[in-house]
Amino acid sequence: MDLRLLRYFLAVCRGGTLHAAAAEVHVAQPSLSRQIRRLEQDLGFELFERSARGLALTPAGRRFQPIAEDLVARASQAGHAASAIARGTAPNLTVVTAPTTATDIVAPFIVRSGPDGVIGNVIEAMPEQVYGAISSGRADFAVGTRLPPEEFRTKILGHAYLWAQVRPDHPLADRDSIGIAELVAHPLLVMSRAHGVRQLFDSAAARAGLKFTPAIETESPPLAQAMAAAGRGICILSDDPRFDLVPLPITTNAGPLVITLFGVWEEKHYAAGPIEQCLEELRTFLLDTYPPIDG
Repeated sequence: MDLRLLRYFLAVCRGGTLHAAAAEVHVAQPSLSRQIRRLEQDLGFELFERSARGLALTPAGRRFQPIAEDLVARASQAGHAASAIARGTAPNLTVVTAPTTATDIVAPFIVRSGPDGVIGNVIEAMPEQVYGAISSGRADFAVGTRLPPEEFRTKILGHAYLWAQVRPDHPLADRDSIGIAELVAHPLLVMSRAHGVRQLFDSAAARAGLKFTPAIETESPPLAQAMAAAGRGICILSDDPRFDLVPLPITTNAGPLVITLFGVWEEKHYAAGPIEQCLEELRTFLLDTYPPIDG
C-alpha cells in the first residue's frame, strides 16, 4: 500500500477539506483529489462522502482512519530504526509525559544520562493524552501517571509524592510530614478539580471523612507556589518546590500520598530493548531522587 496516499488521506482527515490538506502536503488540489480517488479504488470502498458542503468520512473511512494512522506511524518508526542502524549509534528516542514529570523527573534524568543517553526528544501532553502519543507514533515510549492500556508493555518506575509546600518561616516547616486531617485546617492553595493532583488529594480527604474549602484554586502550579511563598497559604502539588518552599509529605492512615509513575511502550517497537533499559535506569534514578518515606 502506498504510504504517500495514506498520508494524503490523513491530511484530508485533519484539515477537513481538500484545500486545507493540499496546503499541508504541498500538492495541488486537483492532483490531491485524484490521489484520494486512486486510494479509494485500491481499497475498494469510498473514504469520503462528497457534497457541496465538503467532505465527510464514510463509515468505512472512519474505520480505516486508525489503520492508516498505525501504518504511517510504524513506517516512521522503521525510518528511525534504519537511521539508528546506519549511524551505528543508540536510538534517538522520543518520550511523552506530563509537563510536571518532564520538568522534575525526565529532564534531570537526561542530565544524569550524559552524552550516551538514548532520549533525544521530550513531548509534553496532558496526563489523559500521554499514551495516545505512542499509538499515533509521535513518541517511542511514555512516562505516565494514569493506568496504561492493556495492549502496551508496562513497568512501574516508582512514585512521586504529593507535597504540602510551605514557606521556610512557616510553623510547619521543621516537620518531617503532615497528616491530611491537620492539613485541611490550614488555608490551602490547590489546583482546579480537573487536575490529577487535586483529584488525588480530594479522594484522600473524602476517604478520611474530611471536608475543606480551598483558599485559592488555580490552573498554574508556579502560581500556587508563588502564592504560598507570598504567605497566602499552603500549596498542594507534586511539583518540586520553588521560591525556597519547604515540601512536606502528606500522610494518611494508608501512608504517604503518592503518584505512581508507569513506563509504557509497545512490545514490538524496534527499540524495545533500549527503551526497557532506559526505563530501568529511570527507575533507579527515581529511587535515588525520591527515596521511600515511612508513613
